[in-house]
Amino acid sequence: MAVSKDPFGAIAKKADSAGSKKTNKIAATVTKEVMNAVDTVIAHKAEIARLEAEQKSAEATIIDHVRPQQDDKAYAGNYSKTFSVEGSKGSAVNFTTSDKFSVSQEENVQEELQKLLGKNYDNCFESKRTITLKSEAAENKAFIDKLQKALTSAGMSIGEAFDVTEKTVAKQDLDRNQYTFVPKDKLDTFRSLVKQYKPAVK
Repeated sequence: MAVSKDPFGAIAKKADSAGSKKTNKIAATVTKEVMNAVDTVIAHKAEIARLEAEQKSAEATIIDHVRPQQDDKAYAGNYSKTFSVEGSKGSAVNFTTSDKFSVSQEENVQEELQKLLGKNYDNCFESKRTITLKSEAAENKAFIDKLQKALTSAGMSIGEAFDVTEKTVAKQDLDRNQYTFVPKDKLDTFRSLVKQYKPAVK
């Protein structure tokens, strides 16, 4: 049997063949006007990136300054989602918090929250159940026929046809109610476990 002098030759050819299927980049013909437009786009991209970085830093400064004021006033019974923040030239922006939270489903985090909040845990969070039809069941006509009949009678487990998941989510108005149910000295700990969406500065 003849032995190939280049055992990797076939692999290389396949790789070349695969690479040749990629779309080639072709240089467009341009005019002076188009060249100037390209230069403008490139310059603006750099400028936009710089401005976005400055904007992000400025917003963080405002948020870090106003958030503690919101906390203090809320615990004193004067909660507000929105604060007006004046600039040096007479203009102002609004600092507004969101009633959206990201709640970890990790068991240890849930245990810490329950320990921190005690009986107030149920005032802050609730469980939402999602039920979806399993893909293998949805593609099985015989099973669908069986399901249609079974839905009108007792004795069929819902788990036989559906995937059931439960997720802990923040209750509505937690942005306000956290100041009622979370002790002030535990607020930082609470926020390390439950992530409230970033306040808007507009």
